[in-house]
Amino acid sequence: MIQNLEDAVVRAIARCDGDVEELEELADRTPEALTPYLPRLLAADVVYPAKLYRAADSETQRGLVAKADAGGIGGLRLNHLLMALAQTRGPVVEAAFRRWRDQPPLDADKLCIGPAEYMREGGWMLEGDRVRELCGPVSYELRAEEDEAVRGGVGVDPTGRLCQGCGGPMWTALDLDSADERVAEALAHVGWSGRLRVAICYECNVHRDTEFIEVGTDGTCRLSDPPEPGAIVSGPEVEDDDELPAVRWRLGRRTGLHPSGSALGGRPVWTGDATYPECPVCGTLMTYIAQVDMENISYVPMYFTFFLHTECGLAAMVSQGE
Repeated sequence: MIQNLEDAVVRAIARCDGDVEELEELADRTPEALTPYLPRLLAADVVYPAKLYRAADSETQRGLVAKADAGGIGGLRLNHLLMALAQTRGPVVEAAFRRWRDQPPLDADKLCIGPAEYMREGGWMLEGDRVRELCGPVSYELRAEEDEAVRGGVGVDPTGRLCQGCGGPMWTALDLDSADERVAEALAHVGWSGRLRVAICYECNVHRDTEFIEVGTDGTCRLSDPPEPGAIVSGPEVEDDDELPAVRWRLGRRTGLHPSGSALGGRPVWTGDATYPECPVCGTLMTYIAQVDMENISYVPMYFTFFLHTECGLAAMVSQGE
């Protein structure tokens, strides 16, 4: 293992980036195993992909900050450095982002967003004088269990409610209850207590970028902006293979901060830039709670990523194409 890891580090340095399968897999499973190698990668300017630095120690963090402060490095390299720093935690990085919020580093004018906004890529942000976590510290696998007894599975809304837009059945994408200690643990960071059910129309809503759902602690839910009766929401048509999944979700084993596949809690997989929706009621960034890899249960190559703002009683589902 050590020899294989050493070889992978050497290959990454030779290629001038860390896009080496072994290193990326290690960053997902046990990022702390890379910690002793990070100074060498940093010295060779290997700062991509950012997840390699998830377990960077204070020394490596200071090195990343120094390179970001150096200037004359161009927007792309500064982008990579800030992405790597966003994956880490600790007073060194927090102090740097606080400073850059008011005094951006050189070359920051070449970025599309402010330096402090990069923190969202790592699941945290500055909110006034405090740090706010946008994700929870624990995760559990979501396992799809086939349910042929009811075609359309538990997915069919138990209330019998149909979509106003197309007249099809509503699909219960999430159904959780904090009476389960595992659910309570995974949702503790959003302060939710009770049943949380999120239902959408699999025909009209799953291909929209973001869908907001009003939710209650008794398991009630309704689309925040439902289509007009008889109206079909415009967007890509669902293919024949995109059938309502005939599954129910079961919580599996407790996993790490960066789970792979469908999971409750932890941090999400982003196929592009991190996108935390704003609560349409108060404008607060919503907090991540769960993610479903639809290829696990259907032929749709997408992630459905779920967020919650408890104070306003709103959930959101963001669709990400793979």
